[in-house]
Amino acid sequence: MTESSNVWQLDAITYSGGTQDGPSVTVKLSHAGEQVPARGSGTGLIDAVCHSVSQATGVEVRVVAFRAYSIGPGSEAAGEVELEVELPRRRVTVRASSTDVVEAAGLALVAAINQYNTKLPTRG
Repeated sequence: MTESSNVWQLDAITYSGGTQDGPSVTVKLSHAGEQVPARGSGTGLIDAVCHSVSQATGVEVRVVAFRAYSIGPGSEAAGEVELEVELPRRRVTVRASSTDVVEAAGLALVAAINQYNTKLPTRG
């Protein structure tokens, strides 16, 4: 099994929210050649992304800190998201960027899970 087949990848993200319906996020992740869809909701879009990525991967994830920065000038600038993420028995800080900060948060969460999975002890 190659290393690339053991990592999660965010293939698509769709989200909606508002004062009446609340935030919800649908993600499509791929892992080991298979696509895994999941839907989550939360107190905000970042929380909903967290719930959907957790559901898809089966790894409990909790965002402890969220920071977003502009990369470049103007309204068309990309956003960089920095997350401090709590996983079972581990806390990591990850970054990702996109022109969509919700997507950047999803990419950062997937990066955190991949980092977490590569550092798990093997059982034999």
